Amino acid sequence: MLNTIDLSKLFHQSSKDHTKGHFPIAKNSDEWPASWRTIEYKEYPRFERIFLPNKPEPRFTQAELAQVVNERYSSRSFTGGPLTLSQLSTLLRYSCGIVRSDGSDKVRRAQPSGGGRYPLEIYPIVFQGNQDVPEGVYHYNVREHALETLWQRKFSKSEVLSLFSYEWTAEASVAVIITAVFERNQRKYGERGYRYMLLEAGHVGQNIHLVSQALGLGCCALGGTHDQALETLLDIDGVTESVVHELIVGQCSA
Repeated sequence: MLNTIDLSKLFHQSSKDHTKGHFPIAKNSDEWPASWRTIEYKEYPRFERIFLPNKPEPRFTQAELAQVVNERYSSRSFTGGPLTLSQLSTLLRYSCGIVRSDGSDKVRRAQPSGGGRYPLEIYPIVFQGNQDVPEGVYHYNVREHALETLWQRKFSKSEVLSLFSYEWTAEASVAVIITAVFERNQRKYGERGYRYMLLEAGHVGQNIHLVSQALGLGCCALGGTHDQALETLLDIDGVTESVVHELIVGQCSA
């Protein structure tokens, strides 16, 4: 039997002390470096944008939380139909978008984020499109509540299976890929900041599940993914920014 090191256990043990691995954090935030107080937004300013409607789907606003939680489940059966623009807009805003603002730089998003660093980026891959949002790869511009078109293209079933391990993913409407820009957290929290990014990805993932349920959509979080193929598709380096979570959403057939 090979004598291998369990790096996950090693990391978990070494990152238990939240006071180590980073500069001391002063209680007065006015004393923090500007990079700790600045919220960073990834944007593609030269790319075409699809601005999403601000008004949420009535089915979402009328849903009762207790019922949504009770009925939530991981769906693996989809009709192959697209999401409406309103459904996609509601899904993104209320899972990871800006939900309130006081008119300044102080905004609140749908998910909690360690230290308000917001290290995550969201890339919807649309397998089943329509005239509002054609098939293709997009980046969610949080600040503008818009989709930035990385490129529009159709995906064959074999191409979908080169990204995900399950055949039923090809019948879903959208894959929501969550990446982390590590430096946003780790410049402040060091190694332990990596934990915070994974926790935040989980918060966003659960939001996606619950919003999908409220909208009558199917949703399933994925473990069987080909991360390097996804990172190549998204044109990210996999080092400074890397895939940390993936979910499939679609019109539900059962």
